Amino acid sequence: MSQNAYNEFKEKHPFILNSILMVVAAIALFYIGLLFIDVFTSHGQERQVPDVRTMTLDNAIEALENAGFNWDISDSTTFSEQYPPGVIIDQDPKAGSKVKAIRVIYLKVNALHPRGVQLPRLQDTSVRQGVAMLKSMGFKSIEVDSIASPYGGLILQVQVNGHSVAPGTCVSINSHVKLTVGDGSIENLNPDSILDQHTIDSIEQRNYEQAVEEYKSNI
Repeated sequence: MSQNAYNEFKEKHPFILNSILMVVAAIALFYIGLLFIDVFTSHGQERQVPDVRTMTLDNAIEALENAGFNWDISDSTTFSEQYPPGVIIDQDPKAGSKVKAIRVIYLKVNALHPRGVQLPRLQDTSVRQGVAMLKSMGFKSIEVDSIASPYGGLILQVQVNGHSVAPGTCVSINSHVKLTVGDGSIENLNPDSILDQHTIDSIEQRNYEQAVEEYKSNI
């Protein structure tokens, strides 16, 4: 189309010309948008996630960055005795997954030491309540032993890793807690009701004679 024809068409049909130009501009913008989406979303740039489990944090970061991934720590408070302190115990996405290079790899790091809590007061509480309290705090190694006592079902002594520990002491939740509980086998009787009157009289007479002898020896 010559310049004169274009000008003539523009003067006679301005609405049609503007509509055509708007459609062309929209198609161009749509195409440019697709190009930018591919760039920003790394379309077609999927990479395989390396396995960084059991690595130290420094080595895991180096492996991920060399593979082109970003990283972040999702948890560093959990302690597992199955792994050395400070190593990666889990990752998301999983090792071997194919994801885009911009994807963040979340790392779960084994804590440097088990979490510590203050031991609650457990003496004179029921064994059921004491065990429930310990489990709610995270303790997993709990032993219940019993001794002869008139107080059936009550906790009489608390030991942590074989040692008596006062309430309020900070201990590891991985500690072994032993609860000594009364079995209720001893009747709580009045001592006088166990002895007959003859036995009581004999004991009082013997105590009197001993007191007299001590008095004479001191004169």
